[in-house]
Amino acid sequence: MKNRASSHFLVLFIIVVLTAIAHYSIYYGALIRGYETSWIMAFRNLGLLLFLAILPIFMGAIVKFKGNWTLYTTAVLMFSIGLTVQYRLFSDLEYASKNKKAQAREDKIKTQQLHYIQENYSAEKKQMMGLPASPPSPVDLDKETPRPAIETPLDVILSGRTIIPIFAIILMIGTFFACRDERVLQLLQKNGFLIVMLTLVLLIPAALTSHGGKSIGNMTPWELAKIPFLIGFAAVLAILYRKLMQTFWGIPRARDVLPLLVMAVMPFIPFILLKDFGQMLVFSSVYITLYLLAVRRFPQRIVFVGSVTFVLILITLSALPASVQVKVPLLSTLAQPIKSVLPPRISQRFHLWFDALNPPPPDTDFWKNDLADFYWKQYPSDLVERKPEAKPLMDELGKIDDIKNPDTATKNRIAEIRTELRKIAQTDILEMYAQTKDLDAANDDQPTSDEDEIGSKQEDAKQLRELKEKLDTLNQEAWFGDDALQASRATFGISSGGKTGRGLGLGYVELIPVADSDYIYAAIGEELGLFGGLLITFALITFVSAGIRTAMDARDMFCKLCATGLTAFIGFQALVNMGGITRALPMTGITLPFVSHGGFSLITSFIMLGMLMAFSHRNAIDASIDQATGKQQ
Repeated sequence: MKNRASSHFLVLFIIVVLTAIAHYSIYYGALIRGYETSWIMAFRNLGLLLFLAILPIFMGAIVKFKGNWTLYTTAVLMFSIGLTVQYRLFSDLEYASKNKKAQAREDKIKTQQLHYIQENYSAEKKQMMGLPASPPSPVDLDKETPRPAIETPLDVILSGRTIIPIFAIILMIGTFFACRDERVLQLLQKNGFLIVMLTLVLLIPAALTSHGGKSIGNMTPWELAKIPFLIGFAAVLAILYRKLMQTFWGIPRARDVLPLLVMAVMPFIPFILLKDFGQMLVFSSVYITLYLLAVRRFPQRIVFVGSVTFVLILITLSALPASVQVKVPLLSTLAQPIKSVLPPRISQRFHLWFDALNPPPPDTDFWKNDLADFYWKQYPSDLVERKPEAKPLMDELGKIDDIKNPDTATKNRIAEIRTELRKIAQTDILEMYAQTKDLDAANDDQPTSDEDEIGSKQEDAKQLRELKEKLDTLNQEAWFGDDALQASRATFGISSGGKTGRGLGLGYVELIPVADSDYIYAAIGEELGLFGGLLITFALITFVSAGIRTAMDARDMFCKLCATGLTAFIGFQALVNMGGITRALPMTGITLPFVSHGGFSLITSFIMLGMLMAFSHRNAIDASIDQATGKQQ
């Protein structure tokens, strides 16, 4: 496609039309299930896309944008798919509601049952069921009375799903104007270290006060940190890259590589505190890419790539589940020293990757706390029966847990009680596991004796078998009710989508937890099938290709590194997200750029787009100046 604003405007207009058709398909699918979707939300989404479709005309006329429009068009395509899936999910009360999920599910089931009866049951059967005795006939949705959408115009306007995209688009435009200016880029390059330090000062308190990987409500402010961290690393590398090429046996001098290592390690400090394996993986991939780009000597690249590959293989083998390691002789023994220092979250992700359908043993480090919490919350009577010391704590917690506005002392006491209950539950679980883990082997090794002893041992064995069955049931319920729930439902959803999908509004994506954010690719795969997944993949490949072209055309090393890093962040984050959902990689819990519903994630993606467009625009202006100078000469 020629890089003309009018050509891309046509493509963007087609995207808006197709998105409108997709929204109507979702509306029709909702009517089949007995409820209406919000037309206000639909108009909001189409309004955002229409503005983005018209924007190239204004930028071409006012700003005289000369860069590569492919970056912009593919980003809008991915954004439109994300808006469509979010419209599908947040229109369904079973997904969007906090307190009415069960009622919404029951209403949908009842509507579909009545539709089936009307289309397939004879008049006699209907009369026996107390329904009007009418012959089988197709359902006329125009005569149905669907449950109305509950969103008001004010709700939609003040929603984060409206404010955040608008804010992201404004920041994209502002970033584009700022990064066109040579003075701004020089300021960023000269103060790279200061920018990184200020980012750390702001980010570490947010990481320390985070809960469950979230801060500021349900947000992830560290997403924005990607940009200043990238600027700082690129600024240092742009200065040192020539010295780093002076090596001995492929290894650079310590005085040259030390500042770069310090700048590279800084971003990992908050992510280690957050135990965010996904962000660490993405940052590592981006920094490795930038280093390989800047340092062009072949021996140095061989040494670096070999060292990184060795470390990755070592960590991967050490993080494998025990059920996988035992299949390789001596692997469990050799991997134990490294496995003991790995964060529990990494071991959990690898277990979900390799053995998601089998829960880990109850004494597994990353699992025993979650299992204990599930035990005392879901089976309090069983815990009290086995551990009577838990009853006073349960009674006290029941009295103070319902206080609407507890003071600090009450909150602290609640936390203390929960911790004590977890310890008691964990102790009980480990005792049960110690008694039953060798049950089968013990029964085989027991010699027979007189009849009374045999009867006593049989009674003991029966009790132990019942205890083992109870523990196994508890372990499976906890595993598939929490850790493995997302992964298993996402896998089944993609599998059920097949090549063309169930159809927009006709799948069961509302059953996938966090389907609007981390697992949005699974929702796309279920309702749009392989076609929808390939569409996202094609858009990402096109975007990354355009980003690489922008980096190659950059005249100075700082802009080249920044453009490469921005493209790598988008590409690697998408790869890690899609790979985790399809189980090609461990699931890490990061979002899909431009597609996932997420506050700071979406804002960061659009800021990166604005920077890439500014670099592309600068490259085109430089090329046109060179061309004009060449003609004059």
